[in-house]
Amino acid sequence: MTMKFPFTENTLGKKLEAGTGLSVTCLTCRRTAVLDVAALVERLGPDHGCLHWDLVKVIFCHECRAAGRDDRNLQFTNHAVTPEGRKA
Repeated sequence: MTMKFPFTENTLGKKLEAGTGLSVTCLTCRRTAVLDVAALVERLGPDHGCLHWDLVKVIFCHECRAAGRDDRNLQFTNHAVTPEGRKA
């Protein structure tokens, strides 16, 4: 993988191209899920932003929504690729 500098990863398409991952944690109920970036690109498009305020508009906690709690109290975590090519 050849990196271009300055490196920016501000859209889902760039995140998919870089091979990095993304997970989400609900700060209300503490559930965590690893997001499928390829599925998000397919659903939202490659130009959709991958920053917190871009994703919190379309992703919510199903458990908290069903229980009537705040379902958008989310934290997103980026997962980098290590030099050996394995996700960290």
